Amino acid sequence: PEAAGPERPLRVLLANPSDIRHLLATVARRRRHGLPPVHFYICEHQIEVLARHLLLLQIVADWELPVRQRATVFLEVFGNAHVQERTQRYIHRCAKELEALVCDGRGALEDLVDLDSLKYRDRDALVAAFKSWDPKVLYDVATLRDHRLRAHLATRYDARAGIVDWDYQMRVKPAASIIHSTLYKEWRLSGLAFEFGDQRYDQPNRTLGSYAEGFLKKGKDQGIKKEILGFWTDVVNSPYFSFGVDTHDRPSPGTGSALKPRSETDMAKNKGQAFGRGVETAAQFAENLFYVANAGTGTEQHRHHTVEIAVFNLLSYLWEIETGEPYAMTKDHDIYSGLGNDASDMAWAAQQSAGGSKEGTAQAEGEAQSEAAAEAARREQALSRASCIVESLTDLRVTLLKGGVDDLMAKAQTEGQAYFGGFFDVAHLSPNSEHHLQDPRFQSLLARKQTAGQAVGHGGVETTPGRVTATVVVDTGKFIVPMTGEQEKQLEAKVDEFASVNGLEKRRAASTPAFAVYKAAKGK
Repeated sequence: PEAAGPERPLRVLLANPSDIRHLLATVARRRRHGLPPVHFYICEHQIEVLARHLLLLQIVADWELPVRQRATVFLEVFGNAHVQERTQRYIHRCAKELEALVCDGRGALEDLVDLDSLKYRDRDALVAAFKSWDPKVLYDVATLRDHRLRAHLATRYDARAGIVDWDYQMRVKPAASIIHSTLYKEWRLSGLAFEFGDQRYDQPNRTLGSYAEGFLKKGKDQGIKKEILGFWTDVVNSPYFSFGVDTHDRPSPGTGSALKPRSETDMAKNKGQAFGRGVETAAQFAENLFYVANAGTGTEQHRHHTVEIAVFNLLSYLWEIETGEPYAMTKDHDIYSGLGNDASDMAWAAQQSAGGSKEGTAQAEGEAQSEAAAEAARREQALSRASCIVESLTDLRVTLLKGGVDDLMAKAQTEGQAYFGGFFDVAHLSPNSEHHLQDPRFQSLLARKQTAGQAVGHGGVETTPGRVTATVVVDTGKFIVPMTGEQEKQLEAKVDEFASVNGLEKRRAASTPAFAVYKAAKGK
C-alpha cells in the first residue's frame, strides 16, 4: 500500500461483508461529494465469496445490458438458489471473462479491481471457482440445501413451516414489515428470493457453492479432515436485508423508526410539506414505496414489498453510476418510471416502435423512421453514458484480500505502515468480524493524525502518530433473525465494551438501526 499523503485516496476496509452493497452505494453516490478518490479493501475468508463479489461487479459493469435487466439479473444471481436457464448461460459467460481477468489482467474490471495482494494459489482457487460455474459441472443445490436445513432444524425439520412462521412473526416483521410473509417463507423453504415475471427458475445457482472443512463419517477415509462442497450460505436471515428494507432517498430515514411502516396520514403530511416547498420531490415517491393501507386497524397491508424495494435500490445505483444523476421516479408507486426515455430499456424501444405504426405503406415507413430514431437515440445516449461511467469509476480501486482482520493485524504488527499499519480511514465490520474490536491490535489498522516532532537529518521532520481519526462502522443485531430482542441489546452493549478497549466510543446512530458508528473517544 502507498504511504499516506495529502492526495491519497480514502481507504475503506470491508471486513467479511459477504456482499457488495456498501461498495455499490459508495460508487453510485460518490459524485455527490465531488468524486473523491476511494480505495476499497475487501477481505473474505472463503475464495468462493471473493469470486461472487467479482461476478456481481462484472454484472454491474456489463454496460451493454439495459439497466432494468441488469438489476433483475443481479438480484437473481445474488439471492436465488435456482436461476433461469438464460441466467445460467450468462453466469458461464461472465466466468470466462473473469478467468481472463485473473490470468491475463484483461476484462471489464481490469481498471477497477486489484488482485496483486492475492497469492498465486489464491488466484488458482479463483479460477477453479469460475470453472465450477460451468453448466456441465454437477451441483445439486436442492439436495445440498435440504441437508443444511435438516442439520439446522434437526428434530424440528418436519415442523419447519411453523418454525419459519414463528421467526417471521417474532423477528422479521418487527424489524422490517416490508418483507412479506409469503416471500420470506418461500425463501426459507425453497431458496427462491427474487422472481420476475412468469419465468422458470430450475437451474442451480452454482455461485452459491463453496467448501467447508469437515471430517468424513464413513468409508475408507473415515475420520480424515477434508474440504466438503456444499451449500454453506445463509438459510435463516434472507438476502432481503441487504437491498430490500430501506432506500437512501427517503425524506426521514435517519431515526430509530426509519423502518416503521408509513400510514396514509403520514404520507399526506409529507406530501403537503413537499407541496409547501413548491415541489413534489422524488424522495417523496421513494417514501411512498413504504405506504401501508389500513394502518392501525390490525389488518395493515403494504402496497409494495421487499423485492420492489430491492429493484428500486439497484436501479438507483446503476442509474446514478451511468448518468451522474440520482434516480428519480416520475410516477408515484411505479419503480420503473424513473427510466423515462431510456433508450437502452426494452420497454421504451417497444413503445417507440409501436408509436410509428400506420396503415399499409405508411405503416412500414413509420416503423422504419421509428427504428432509425430509436437507434440514433441509443447511440447518443451510449456516448453520453460512456463518458459518465468513466467519471464515476475514475480514482476508484477495489483490492481483494484473502483472510480476515486478524491477518491484517498480524501484518500491521510485524511490518508496520508498509502493511496496513495506521492505514484505514473507514472500517466496516460485519457480525463475523465484530469480535476483533476487543483486540488491542485492531487500533494499529486505523488511520491517525500525524503530528510533527523533532527535526531529523536532511531538513526532514519526524512525525509521530496522534489520535485515531478513522471511523468504524459495525453491523448491529437488528436483522439477525436467530437473536432475541434481549440478545440484540446484549450484543450492542458487548460491542460498545469491545470498542472501548481500542479507545472508541459510539458517536451517533447511523442512517438506519442496522449500523452503529464509532470514533475515537474524546480526549484520546
